Amino acid sequence: MPSAHAAVKHELLVRYLDAWTPAALHRHKRVTYVEAFADREDTAYASAVAALRVFGEFADLLERHTLTMVLGGTRSGRLDALRRRLIEVAAEYESPAGLVIRAGIGAPVAALREAHALGSPIFGWFDASGPVATDVLSTVAGNKASEVLLALPAGAGGQALGVLRKAGLPLTAQVEIVNAAGVAELLVFATSSEKALEKFKDELWALDEYAGIRLRDPVDEEHTLLDISVQPHLGPLRRALAARVVHTGGSTMAELRVWAVHETVFRAADATKAVQTLVTSGAVSRDPVGGRLSPDTLIQPADRLADVDE
Repeated sequence: MPSAHAAVKHELLVRYLDAWTPAALHRHKRVTYVEAFADREDTAYASAVAALRVFGEFADLLERHTLTMVLGGTRSGRLDALRRRLIEVAAEYESPAGLVIRAGIGAPVAALREAHALGSPIFGWFDASGPVATDVLSTVAGNKASEVLLALPAGAGGQALGVLRKAGLPLTAQVEIVNAAGVAELLVFATSSEKALEKFKDELWALDEYAGIRLRDPVDEEHTLLDISVQPHLGPLRRALAARVVHTGGSTMAELRVWAVHETVFRAADATKAVQTLVTSGAVSRDPVGGRLSPDTLIQPADRLADVDE
């Protein structure tokens, strides 16, 4: 039975692929999904099977476009089992002409080249018990309109983030998923699209709850654990925004919304709600003092301190 961590990761992958697949296929004649398998028994094959089920739902698009699944980096014994499982799942659908499955042993970069995937969008999913090879990350990140989702040990995201941003995916989101025992894994999402970044966060906060799994923003100095909810607790975001306003001496609402999306686990709409609470509590001031919070509204440090967690 998969762990709570694995269940959450696979639901998030399915949710995001369900949005990514039709959007990518409408814009491009050819796209690629690539993953390299972890050695964890609770995640072996499950993500590939889950992804295949998503792709099978878009048979109409795959009659006119090509989606290649590149599955590599596993051992030979597991490869045979994976192939059998994928054949079983594919048999549930009328195999679309445009769905191509390539499962093999070896480095994912070589598999991508053999599949002629470079030059068209790639979505990379890498579930790793240790660092992911930098050549894989840089190859996918340097490919136009590509995106990456990583699962790593908590605290291990620094190198990966640097590689992804340098190679061409400057917009990133990090979140720790923490189980009931306090064990955390880190998820890193990287893209060049503001819209995709917001969509990823929407799907993250819409996840079902699994056996006590909660979320934690790695940049939150107080390490607050957050219940998964479409309307999350905004205490960590309020603290971060209040500190940001003090640091800058004042920022527009538009600037704070962008900063929240780029630098925290929260969304632009969450930032608006958090700032409104900060204004009401007196933790920050605004100019003009009345009316709705527009993009041009200036948010400044307040003359007095207030409890931003209220």
